[in-house]
Amino acid sequence: MKCIPFIFLLLTFSFVQGQDTAVDSAETKIEKYYNIGMPDSIRMHLKNQIHNMDKYIAKDSLNPQAFLQRGIYYTQLGAQVRAIKDYDRSIELNPSEPIAYYNRALAKSRFRYTLDACVDLKKSEQLGIKEAGIIYVSYCRLYHAKIEKQLVAK
Repeated sequence: MKCIPFIFLLLTFSFVQGQDTAVDSAETKIEKYYNIGMPDSIRMHLKNQIHNMDKYIAKDSLNPQAFLQRGIYYTQLGAQVRAIKDYDRSIELNPSEPIAYYNRALAKSRFRYTLDACVDLKKSEQLGIKEAGIIYVSYCRLYHAKIEKQLVAK
């Protein structure tokens, strides 16, 4: 009879722990999915870096490099939507930053935003990233004519 409360406590503790983990781990599951083999220590380091960038951006919200760097950290964690938002902001603040276009193209390609990714690849190539041109030639054949028309229209 004394064993039953102990088993109940143990089961309750296990259930509550499992519940907390399930609720708290949606982002962690995404991170782990996109970063199979990444140790938790590196994941925590990236989260700390994002936290530091958040503080910096709170002080200087007009620095395109801060948004670019935070976007890179988000990309490394697999949080592509947040990364794209940061790349968008970086490009808004500095439209001639080739790395922001390149990284945004890679993040968009993960969501199958192929045309948008190709436009960003072409822009980053024009701004000086040769690798973007190589990827553009092999990846964007179907969209080449449409992208060229868009660029001429601008």
